[in-house]
Amino acid sequence: MSAGPRETRDHGRGVGLALGGTILVSFETLLLRLLHLDIWTVIWWRGALLGATCAVAAVATGASLRQLRQLGIAGSIAIAAFAASVFSFISAINGTTVANTLVIASAAPLFAALLSWTFLKERVQPATWIAVTLLFLGIAIIFSGSVRTSLIAGDLFALLYAGCLAAYYVALRHCAPGHLLLVVAAGGLLSGLLAWPLAAPAAVTPGDIWLLFALGVIVVPASTMLLSFGTKHLPAPDVTLIMMLEMLLGPLWVWLALGEGPALATVAGGVLILLTVVGHSYLVSGRAGGA
Repeated sequence: MSAGPRETRDHGRGVGLALGGTILVSFETLLLRLLHLDIWTVIWWRGALLGATCAVAAVATGASLRQLRQLGIAGSIAIAAFAASVFSFISAINGTTVANTLVIASAAPLFAALLSWTFLKERVQPATWIAVTLLFLGIAIIFSGSVRTSLIAGDLFALLYAGCLAAYYVALRHCAPGHLLLVVAAGGLLSGLLAWPLAAPAAVTPGDIWLLFALGVIVVPASTMLLSFGTKHLPAPDVTLIMMLEMLLGPLWVWLALGEGPALATVAGGVLILLTVVGHSYLVSGRAGGA
């Protein structure tokens, strides 16, 4: 039985939102690489600017502190997971290559599928289980190239980032649509608050300010909104699979600008993951629009 027009439109809208957010967020790693600040200062500025931007947007759309108190367990988990993902992502970028970080982060579909299946009793399509299994194999290939190097710590932070990201999106699906901006604002401010004791907010140059502004006011808020709204039309594992296109674009921008290329193991794992993404996207499109 084929999908109805509404289901097809919803699926197409979800794919468009997730794809737009992925392209935009792919510039984040380059901006982070161009900064010359310690990790805590970067987290503080990123969190403060992101939180303030989303808080203003939330108030402008009619949100209130009363709604913040009504977020419930799902909202609290989403906020905590978002804040943790900021710390783990920036730690990964500072501890390993951009390519390793983004490719390892593609384990998010595995975590999302397991979380959805374990806690929410959601049915996961066989194609998604096959895809996340292949993704796990690709991640293992990446780790094999870093296990005896100083990059292993950064790789582990990237894996933690994948888990936090999956938890955020799964929890967000069970929050009211009107609470999205509040969740992101609270998560951003929480990450900045946690980093504040070790940060040096005043130790920034004019060049750093512009990069931080681009990160915290434009790239991260807009991409987060697009990706988060995408979860309203697609299952969380499908959204995170689309997000893996970032693993191609992010390293590409860094390579073009700074000459940082991926290792052979990263290329091998990335090829496997890319083929998995393309194959899964084809199957998802057929499932949504075909018989």
